[in-house]
Amino acid sequence: MTEPPQPPPGKPSRAQRRQKRWEAPPGAPPVPTVPRGPAGSPPAEPAAPPGQSPYGQRSAPPPMQESSGNYGHFTFPQMPKAKLEPRAVLGLITSVLGLPGLVLGLLARPRVKGGRRRSPALAMSAIVLGALFTVGWILTVITLALTGTFDRLTETPQAGDTDTPRTIASATLAEGNCILTLPPARPVGDVRVVPCAQTHIAQVISVHTLDGDFPGQEELETQADQVCTDQVEALPTDEVQVMPWYLIPSGEGWQEGNTQLMCLARGATGPFEGDLVN
Repeated sequence: MTEPPQPPPGKPSRAQRRQKRWEAPPGAPPVPTVPRGPAGSPPAEPAAPPGQSPYGQRSAPPPMQESSGNYGHFTFPQMPKAKLEPRAVLGLITSVLGLPGLVLGLLARPRVKGGRRRSPALAMSAIVLGALFTVGWILTVITLALTGTFDRLTETPQAGDTDTPRTIASATLAEGNCILTLPPARPVGDVRVVPCAQTHIAQVISVHTLDGDFPGQEELETQADQVCTDQVEALPTDEVQVMPWYLIPSGEGWQEGNTQLMCLARGATGPFEGDLVN
């Protein structure tokens, strides 16, 4: 075996230099020694005070400061909210009328499109709905005009014979009108009036306006049968065989103002020709 080399005389060894490095400077407090456990066990760590980390108490980090950049803070003015366009709102409300809603929607469109007013959706809805309702109203008017509904709403009773065939409401029949056909059902709505020289099924003999409260269906039928039978039997019907017939108002019609009792002479064997009144 060889011995480790010895340092030259007067020069401290490596162990002495290490020991000297850890020596406390003069005047420094003594360094506490770490208690040791049983032989072979690692040295025990010094106990930390309650509530303190064994590694010491760290200072709180400095508060974060909001970076404002190199240019500082800027403020911007708040833009006022645009107002609703009143024409767009009115156009949507009146769109069910058709043309007014369409016109108001078209007038509101340029204002909301330029950004001066908000509610572009309302303006477009008014235009679309107004156009649809306008087309619907036009088609309805055309249909009512072609079917003669307007004429029946504005017609007035015209007594005597007629020159041309026309369709009228049964409530506007007058004395002397000749009726082409009568429906088999009891309610009678519209009837076709023709010249009495043409073949027809019945002719109005007389019209009686009643007053007071509605007497009831049976009472009206009894009264009409008595009145109309006497009048039809008094007609000069040598060549034509007719029978008494009548039209009486219903309870709903009476409440609406129709209180007329109409006596008719109806062909006993079918349609006939000729004027029995004039």
